Amino acid sequence: MSNVCSADVSHAARRLDDRRPAGHARRLSRAVAVAAALLVGGCGGGAPEAEPEPVPEAEVPEAQDLALGEVVGTAPEGDAVIRAIVLLDPHHEVDIPLPEAPPVMDQIGRQFVPGFILVRVGQTIDFTNSEDDLHTVHVKDSAGESIFNVASINGNSYTHTFEVGDEFSVECNTHTEMSADIMVVESPYAVVAERDGSFTVSDVVPGHYTATMIIGKERRTHQVEVVAGPNEIDLTDL
Repeated sequence: MSNVCSADVSHAARRLDDRRPAGHARRLSRAVAVAAALLVGGCGGGAPEAEPEPVPEAEVPEAQDLALGEVVGTAPEGDAVIRAIVLLDPHHEVDIPLPEAPPVMDQIGRQFVPGFILVRVGQTIDFTNSEDDLHTVHVKDSAGESIFNVASINGNSYTHTFEVGDEFSVECNTHTEMSADIMVVESPYAVVAERDGSFTVSDVVPGHYTATMIIGKERRTHQVEVVAGPNEIDLTDL
């Protein structure tokens, strides 16, 4: 069909050329252009079809948009000194960033305040002195090995990053009645229960976990599944 249309255009051009004198070349060109357009349109050439609009790609949800779970549970009751510690260790890989602000262990009233700090591996603790007494901060690991021992004066602070999971003791060499404890864990989710044993772990990635309850020298484990939304677990009798 395209060859027939081309022949018709050429024929029309010759006919117009035969009928027009040479002085009308410009008009002839315009006439040939009009004739060609009419013939092409008649042969079904027409305007090119519009290209289809691209289909937008599906949006990938950001990590913060994922539905997370909240674990509310009960552990054994504690007392004024000892509280239950609850850890959630995932059976799958999760990426939970460390808290940005370092916890502070102060020295005031010849006491370490607070007397216990729970942190994750890689976290830094800021040791400060808010009173005029000269103190020391002497930290030892569970084997009794000294990690560091620094003098502590009013207004100064000393920071240390704990890179290994363990239980550490804190002492003041000047005032031996001063003591505290630090627990460093690898679990991405770790909380200290209230005195009545209640606890809450927020923003938990859904999946299977090993829940560990520690109170004093007692340690218990239990397998749990966390789903998006509220979850309730009882760690009082495992």
